[in-house]
Amino acid sequence: MNNRGMTAFVDAMIFLVVIMIAISVTITSTNNENRQDAGPDELLTLISRTEVRLSDITDIEDDTLVYLPDIMALSLIQETEVEEYLGELLDSVFGMKRYFLHYEYDDNEGSIGTEYSFYSIQDSRSIPVSTGGSINITLGIL
Repeated sequence: MNNRGMTAFVDAMIFLVVIMIAISVTITSTNNENRQDAGPDELLTLISRTEVRLSDITDIEDDTLVYLPDIMALSLIQETEVEEYLGELLDSVFGMKRYFLHYEYDDNEGSIGTEYSFYSIQDSRSIPVSTGGSINITLGIL
C-alpha cells in the first residue's frame, strides 16, 4: 500500500470515529430532552387516568380494567406489583432513581424511588379511589 492509500484509510477511520461520536451525542441529548418534557403534574394526571388489567399487577385472576390509583391503594393493604410497574414508568420518564413518589391511603403509606432533601419540581394530588376515600400522591423530581 502506498502513502496515498494509507492516508485515505486513516482519513476514513477518523471520519467514522467523528460520525460515531456525533451520533452518540445526538442520541444522548435527545433522551435527556424527552425526560425533561414531562413534569410531575403531567405524570400525576396520567397516573390518575391510567387503567390497567387487575390480573397484570395483582395475583387476582380477573382481567377487569381498574384505575392505577385503586391498585396503588390496594398495594398498601396487600401485595401487588404496582411498585415495579411505577418504578419502570418513572425510570423511563425521569431517569434512574431521579424521583421520589410518596402515596398515602387511610393510615397506610408507600413510596417508590429515592428520597432526597431537595427536588427541583414537586407536585401533589389527591385522587378519589373507587372503594371510597382518596389516595394522596406526591411526586418530586431532581
